[in-house]
Amino acid sequence: MPIESNSTFPAKLISTEMEWDDIVLDKGVLDQVMEIKNWLDYGSKIMNEWGLKKMIKPGYRALFYGPLGTGKTLTAMLLGKTSNRDVYKVDLSIIVSKYIGETEKNLARIFDLAQDKEWILFFDEADALFSKRTATDSSNDRLANQQTAYLLQRIEDFTGVVILASNLNINIDEAFSRRFQTMIHFPIPQPEERLQLWKNVFSANCTLDPGIDLHRIAEDYELTGGSIINIARYCALSVVKRNDTVVTKQKLMTGIRREYKTKA
Repeated sequence: MPIESNSTFPAKLISTEMEWDDIVLDKGVLDQVMEIKNWLDYGSKIMNEWGLKKMIKPGYRALFYGPLGTGKTLTAMLLGKTSNRDVYKVDLSIIVSKYIGETEKNLARIFDLAQDKEWILFFDEADALFSKRTATDSSNDRLANQQTAYLLQRIEDFTGVVILASNLNINIDEAFSRRFQTMIHFPIPQPEERLQLWKNVFSANCTLDPGIDLHRIAEDYELTGGSIINIARYCALSVVKRNDTVVTKQKLMTGIRREYKTKA
């Protein structure tokens, strides 16, 4: 039974129609992501055929951290798509806040279900764990730390691929970081990356007025890929309802101001 059909556990199957060419990442970030892809492609071979399972603990554990909208979830979905694996997204903030007293039971359920299925487990909103790691002023804080310790132990014992995602730019302590093979910081895109993102979101069916200087837009407005997609959606809906295909500079700037106001 698919776990998303179980109303007692907040996990769902996620996927994307996008491809690697559609995501714009810093080269250093992309190189680190490709290490995960290499594990998905060749991990079984080096463990079983090359005999490294005698020395290497099974499974792969990664941490994605950085601002909202920088491509963490999309990257996880693309890793699943290109390796023909299902990606299940678990919202940790819901688990920690909603299932008081049942967190460990629900975490055990997801790991037990996923153990032999070659899923990628994507734990979103891991901020819910990081924010409690050092606070021990109350019984709730101590309980949260126990839950974090339990999750980290299950992650370490899991034989599949686990990705934790956080929107915080955090300092990871050694006890936490040693459990991960890869920790990848997804930063706000630089101007050249933002330019490519702007070019990607507008197509032959929805174009920008030729007078718009995209280079200047990319330089002046520090936006994530997620924010640029939101602006493109707003612009596309604005022009399609008047049976047009061209986005004016005024409409584009309105979309940008709306996005900044939303994120404020």
